[in-house]
Amino acid sequence: MALKQNKTSMAAAIAAAAGNPPIPPTKTERANAALPRGTIASVRVGAGGIQDIDTSLILPWGPKDRLGIELTPVNSEAEPTVDSAVLELAESIKDAGGQQVPVLLRPSEDVDGHFEVIYGRRRILACQHLNQPVRALVRTLDDKEALQAKGLENSSRVDLSYYERARFAREILNQGYDRSEAITALAISKNTLSQLERVTNDIPDDLGDMIGPAPKSGRPKWTALADALRKGVITAEKAKKLLQTLNVANSDDRLTRLLSSLTLKKKAQEVRPAPDVVIKTSNSAVNMTIKRAGDNEAYTSWLSDNLGQIIQDSYERFKESAEE
Repeated sequence: MALKQNKTSMAAAIAAAAGNPPIPPTKTERANAALPRGTIASVRVGAGGIQDIDTSLILPWGPKDRLGIELTPVNSEAEPTVDSAVLELAESIKDAGGQQVPVLLRPSEDVDGHFEVIYGRRRILACQHLNQPVRALVRTLDDKEALQAKGLENSSRVDLSYYERARFAREILNQGYDRSEAITALAISKNTLSQLERVTNDIPDDLGDMIGPAPKSGRPKWTALADALRKGVITAEKAKKLLQTLNVANSDDRLTRLLSSLTLKKKAQEVRPAPDVVIKTSNSAVNMTIKRAGDNEAYTSWLSDNLGQIIQDSYERFKESAEE
């Protein structure tokens, strides 16, 4: 109930903020009093406070919530990597005649004239690919408010996979937020947060990156992989080598194929039918051990002389029962 009320209040707060009319430009060097200095040439204020922002002025911020989606820093020499999903979104924006849903930014306190993305990284990259500005709401938010806004937007998305949510939760905690803030941002329970943590604790990031987001795979599959790694059924290195041999482009298929290759080791069953006689049954064999010492020595000698006949008789009885 508390989570629902918290989520509703956050939604109302963001909706109210989005509805605020833009502050008219003053005679300073700002296009809008709510924006950082130096943005006069790069911002065009539109209806409802939505503004056109040059994508080169946008910096990454906060816990990462998607695999394979990276904003290239402004002064980086690295070429931006364009994800296939970003290319599809860019094509959709182009076909629709422009970006329909704005992103949320906040003014950067560290780099004059720049912004930090709260949510909407894919839309920013798609607009960057199309060489056009991104439509954005710009709000002054502290870190806690920004995290809540990001979490609220994520909770309404149906395409954020279970594994991406687990990584997002871990990133929130790694950046110094406490567990209650992570729970609020993700709109989840304490138990769900613990489940997400078990996945990221047992599955190394590089292995998770090789598999990918697997959007159609939920908690059972990721938990099964985490359990297999924790119990030593397979090591992370062996799992990565196996993935390298799979010619599978789909991340859900990669996870499924990896799981299907695992054979959980059945714990050997142990029976003691007589003193110092142990029979162990496993997936691959039946082994019998008899201690040849003390009071058991005479029995061991007798069994050694008669074991062949005993097994032959039992085999004949097995065949007779199978024919009935």
